[in-house]
Amino acid sequence: MSSKQIAGTVLIFFIVMSAGKYPAQDVNDERRVPASLQHGLDVIDGRNLLSHVKVLASDEFEGRAPGTRGEDLTVKYLTEQFKAAGAAPGNPNGTYIQRVPLVGYRTTPKIEVEVNGNSIPFAFYEDFVHDYPRLTPQVSVNSAKIVFAGFGITAPQYGWNDYKNIDVKNKLVIVLSGEPSRSIKGNQDKLDSEFFKGSFRTYYSTRESKYEEAAKRGAAGVLVIYDSEKARTFSLYQTFARTEGQNLKPAVNHYAPAIAGLVTTKATKRIFAAENKDFDSIVEAASRSDFRPLALDASAAITITSKLRSITSRNVVAKVVGSDPRMRNEYVIYTAHWDALGKDESLKGDQIYNGANDNAIGTGQLIEVARAFAALKRKPRRSILFIATTAEEKGFLGAKYYAQRPLYPISATVANINLDAGNFFGLTRDLDSAGYGNSTIDDILDTAARMQGRVFLKGSVDETGGYYFASDQIEFAKVGIPAAFPWSADDYVGKAAGYGEKVWDDYGAQRYHKVTDEVMPSWDTTGAVEDSRWFAIAGYLIANGRERPQWHPTSEFARIRSRL
Repeated sequence: MSSKQIAGTVLIFFIVMSAGKYPAQDVNDERRVPASLQHGLDVIDGRNLLSHVKVLASDEFEGRAPGTRGEDLTVKYLTEQFKAAGAAPGNPNGTYIQRVPLVGYRTTPKIEVEVNGNSIPFAFYEDFVHDYPRLTPQVSVNSAKIVFAGFGITAPQYGWNDYKNIDVKNKLVIVLSGEPSRSIKGNQDKLDSEFFKGSFRTYYSTRESKYEEAAKRGAAGVLVIYDSEKARTFSLYQTFARTEGQNLKPAVNHYAPAIAGLVTTKATKRIFAAENKDFDSIVEAASRSDFRPLALDASAAITITSKLRSITSRNVVAKVVGSDPRMRNEYVIYTAHWDALGKDESLKGDQIYNGANDNAIGTGQLIEVARAFAALKRKPRRSILFIATTAEEKGFLGAKYYAQRPLYPISATVANINLDAGNFFGLTRDLDSAGYGNSTIDDILDTAARMQGRVFLKGSVDETGGYYFASDQIEFAKVGIPAAFPWSADDYVGKAAGYGEKVWDDYGAQRYHKVTDEVMPSWDTTGAVEDSRWFAIAGYLIANGRERPQWHPTSEFARIRSRL
């Protein structure tokens, strides 16, 4: 029997029959919700939650893009709602606002590739797309040598270095997506979990990690190889390439490659074939630790033209001050990004990316969890911050800015719980998270689930754990703060087997990052309400716990925390 089948046998009669009210019990009984928290949970309301989503995802808010009228309306609404909830201003300056300086860019990149004096077809949009360009109106790089650097990873703890014995300064680096793996001895069908965590992804596998490594080495550009026929990622970034991109305003001494982006497997193979090199055999070699980066007899002329604008965007920050005179100077942070993809006037018909599920729901849940904590007669020992972040869709920029310029010390921040997309399809018996196994927050989420009579699954919401790198929590993890990305799972009460998988697959195919991500008449708020209570219980346990959450030693983020 699978874990989800086991979850299906769990009785949650008291949840359904009492509309989410739990019996008040002693705080030390981990099977029951603490009595001191009960009133706060009771104020979380489905009608309020749906109302938040309807406002934020309305056409009036124009898709909530940073630097637009939609942002102004969103920030005003969130400030009003946090104030009405009873949460205090979260910025020490007495406001609910943390200003986030961004640069908006609309970029036309051009890369001309030559091999042995012969031009190779390499077209923007079809063959490559930019993710982040250097933030200047125009940049040109003449005759940058092309280097294939395996996976583009340097990971000393695994004895791995794809840049060994090569200088890539002012060169165009092409790297593979993902990360290496190896089978355990005696079983070719099972991956070694102690080598890049086996089938479970690490941060090294992400585009951002590869960009950072190439930039650190002074590369003129870095392109990550994606199979455009198999990976939906490339088509998503083609969509992004048509709209305004954004990044944090760079520091004075900041270095960035001229271009960081994605390239198709087909285009990469053309370059290798022009040199009579077998791409597949070289990729196979790149999976071995003795691989040496390959300097190709190819060069690239890179020209980037960008139309730039300065944007002062905003994180909206609220606070519930802790009750313990000493521990109130430590913080548990809830986050949810308020932005969506804005408006695309080049589209015919509907032009607004309303972002109802992604992430008006998570933002609404953030408000309701703040309301729950503000309603408590006795607040938890530690303080709670609620940050509605900007520009998550542009690369987690609001979260990144907070992590780089925190309003309260990173060393005093004990945990982050991130809410991104929510369950409006009904109540689930089981609960899940992205990045399971990274920290002891998993144990707290498990305890909180059992207090609800639900089951927290022992595994990541996706098979590889990659979702953990796909929202704001990653920016907190990167500075050493244990961070969690909790979700509903898919064993739905009163629904046939397979219902959960079907509705989420449908959302992913039909509405995710599309203008069709709108409020649906069939939505059921019961699951989102119970999930909000789950989030609140977990945060309450963290805020009252004697010990801080800890990274597990196997996490790549553990060493960062140890240095704080």
